[in-house]
Amino acid sequence: MKTRNTIQLLAVLHAALTLNLSVAEQKHPNILLILVDDLKPALGCYGDPVAKTPNMDALAARGMRFDRAYCNQAVCAPSRFTLMLGSHSTSTGLYNLGSHLRGLVPDAVTLPQYFARQGYRTESLGKVFHIGHGNQGDPQSFSVPHFKDKVIEYLDPTSTEGGKLTREEALFTNQKLGQIRSLPRGAAFESPVAKDTDYADGRVAEETIRRLEAARNRRDSNDTPFFIAAGFVRPHLPFSAPKRYWDMYDPAKLPMPEYEEAPKGAPAVAVKRGGEIRAYKPVPTHGEISQTLKRRLIHGYYASTSFVDAQIGKVIRALDRLRLADNTIIVLWGDHGFHLGDLGIWTKHTNYEQANRIPILIIAPGVTTPGSSTEQPAESVDIYPTLAELAGLKPPSGPQPIDGVSLVPVLKNPAVRVRDHAYHAYPRKKLGRAIRTERYRLVEWRPLGEPEAHAEYELYDYESDPLERKNLVADMPSVLRKLKETLATYPAPIASSKNRRRPVAASPQIAHKPLTISAYVRPASPNGVILAQGGDRQGYALHFLDGKAAFDVRIDGKVTRVMMKKRVKGLIRLEATLNRKTMSLSVNANMPPISRVGIQKRDLSHTAQTINQRGTTIVPLEVRPMANGDVTIRAKDPDYATPGPDEAQQFLD
Repeated sequence: MKTRNTIQLLAVLHAALTLNLSVAEQKHPNILLILVDDLKPALGCYGDPVAKTPNMDALAARGMRFDRAYCNQAVCAPSRFTLMLGSHSTSTGLYNLGSHLRGLVPDAVTLPQYFARQGYRTESLGKVFHIGHGNQGDPQSFSVPHFKDKVIEYLDPTSTEGGKLTREEALFTNQKLGQIRSLPRGAAFESPVAKDTDYADGRVAEETIRRLEAARNRRDSNDTPFFIAAGFVRPHLPFSAPKRYWDMYDPAKLPMPEYEEAPKGAPAVAVKRGGEIRAYKPVPTHGEISQTLKRRLIHGYYASTSFVDAQIGKVIRALDRLRLADNTIIVLWGDHGFHLGDLGIWTKHTNYEQANRIPILIIAPGVTTPGSSTEQPAESVDIYPTLAELAGLKPPSGPQPIDGVSLVPVLKNPAVRVRDHAYHAYPRKKLGRAIRTERYRLVEWRPLGEPEAHAEYELYDYESDPLERKNLVADMPSVLRKLKETLATYPAPIASSKNRRRPVAASPQIAHKPLTISAYVRPASPNGVILAQGGDRQGYALHFLDGKAAFDVRIDGKVTRVMMKKRVKGLIRLEATLNRKTMSLSVNANMPPISRVGIQKRDLSHTAQTINQRGTTIVPLEVRPMANGDVTIRAKDPDYATPGPDEAQQFLD
């Protein structure tokens, strides 16, 4: 009996000592990663006076709230790739909803894979990787098959015209992807009397609890730690949630957008109108959204947030009941923000504050001070190295670029800074790359591969203008210059997966190699690029500025330009040359006779580039219109093959 009592006493002492250790000091702490789709910081713990989110508020009270957290791209699939890879989308080329991770980064070691290699059982439920739009997620990231459920879901038959497959349902289930426009629009919201488990988030919460119960048994039997990623889809559209969550809000007291115009002086490429919101009825396919409908949409967003809050609460209560909380690191993360009519924009897909600011809550027992917060600018890519350090693992090293930094020093002391800004990007017709400090945001909009001379900029001061009413580029040149210097420290962005057949070299080797570019063009406008190659350090561009032909060469970041004094119009011939000693530009010199009839059928002011057969170097081409309207493209360097008609045509469409 004495021996038995001694064993029991030792067990109690061991348990007491374990509770006093931080999770990083314990052997293999568990990881619970909670992902919420389209969740902006419209939460009580972030100071929203309207939001009813008691469970996420209680979670924040257990650990640290990041008040300056930003996604790295404000669209579902790329944002989740940045989280799971620790890599910016500009480092991988994973910019699109249909981007395939293994197609572009085949040997990547994702966050759950990294933990699996350390003996963790890794599991995923709900929306973790983006599945839809032709994307199947990444099954090999997890130890067991993914628990999949719906993203687009309706209970009311009137929401789907009597049960028809809607456009967004088809996209998210990879059905009829070539026929989307022929399908009906689903409802933007519904509020039936229903149980939580009638919708996917309720079922995901229920299954997550079952997984936690099984994990508790494994922990007791063989000490296997778990990495569970539970993904919830609301408040993603449609705002489908049981009626009782809608009833939590008085529509008259909901916050309406304060400023609904585009920022004064913003480049056209930066401003979004329409988009995803127009895929749902009764939102008009064109034109203004009525005040009544705006209020209803905002009501739906808040109701959906309260619905997902309740599901998260169930999971956390189960974690407590199973006595797992003291040895489990919890991260709550929103994949990106959400516009609710501000700047006249709805949903995401911009580089503005509402689309990019996200909630990040990190609870690491023994490391984070309960109820703490920090102004440290944080990014989605930081979560990977942060979790690795908290779990006592070596820093991840890829093989993909690890762009994140560990936030553990900040978790220990909220005043510590591991960087002074956050970085994010969004591709539209140009690639927008942004630097967000505690006070300012700079956005550079520049076509991939083109020189800085062709960039457009936005600058906002959130201390004086939190609503982003005016682009301050012209008003704050010193701030602009400093932030541009910060942006220039980032590597040249990788080409989009859509353009991977014709990539843009980051730093072409043009030194000690003569270069001649010849082109016949009829410029459609007084500005535009004819041919460009390179990045922030080395490159060249043949282009027009205010109707004047110019030839730029960048070497080690310094640009040298030759430019014609007079404007040109009509059909012209340009020839730019560069050798070890000189660079030159001529216009219409010895121009041979060419039929004007043929050239009128085609505008040749597009970029003309191709790849050699080894697929590594982009070479200049001679673009020559023919009398019959055809176009020939000839490589100027005889070492490279001239592209065939199909390859040439893609540059001229």
